[in-house]
Amino acid sequence: MPRTFEHFIRDTPVLREAALRVRALSRSMAAAPPGLYTLCYHHVAPGRQERFARQLRFLARHGTFVTADRAADLVARGEAAQGRSFLVSFDDGYADTHAVALPVLRSLGVPAILFLVSDWIDAPPDADRAGYMDRPAVADWLAAGLDVGSHSATHRNLARLDAAEIGAELTRSRRDLQALTGRPIRDFACPWGVAGTDFDPARDTALARDAGYRSFHTTRRGAARGPDDLMLMPRHVLEPDWGLYQIDALVGGRARAAR
Repeated sequence: MPRTFEHFIRDTPVLREAALRVRALSRSMAAAPPGLYTLCYHHVAPGRQERFARQLRFLARHGTFVTADRAADLVARGEAAQGRSFLVSFDDGYADTHAVALPVLRSLGVPAILFLVSDWIDAPPDADRAGYMDRPAVADWLAAGLDVGSHSATHRNLARLDAAEIGAELTRSRRDLQALTGRPIRDFACPWGVAGTDFDPARDTALARDAGYRSFHTTRRGAARGPDDLMLMPRHVLEPDWGLYQIDALVGGRARAAR
């Protein structure tokens, strides 16, 4: 694939930072259109705890945090477009999600959903047990009133699998996570989540629906507003050390020019 000027800016830290600061001059969360904005985090390192909390407090000024159930209901009924709401999500089940992010969520009363790779709970990749949440950590997450969804069984790229393999990934993960949590598992986040590269939008969303999922989360930016979004849910991938201007630039809407 040809390397575009946009790719060059994105992959050059100094230029990317400058471009985001310029973009933030004309965009803000206060101007973001109504809809459900799902936020996707991965690691929250110990030194980033306060910055993560600052992001959540900033977003709370511009909308309402909702649970996964409330988010799905708002989108399914077409009511997401009547206001601005946020669903916080975490992928993969890293240990710092439990050790660092969870205390912040508890302190601020922010609901969240954790998308777990079911096979990694007992057999983490590269035998890095300390790097991932174990069963007691998942139980603590649930005891805090937070939600769990599926991030597949093995975190393989769905676009490289056939329909039978995908069906097995989706079904096994849902079954094992339901056994672990004692709760229905109704939400799925696709590994990497780029349509056409990491999954087939038509085939794989249909397979997820057949496996019993009500939502299929991607990594395309945007806001969900109606039932057609449920099986291609947009998510904004964020880093906890971002400044607030970066959230304005990448998640916010275009601000009206002052008269």
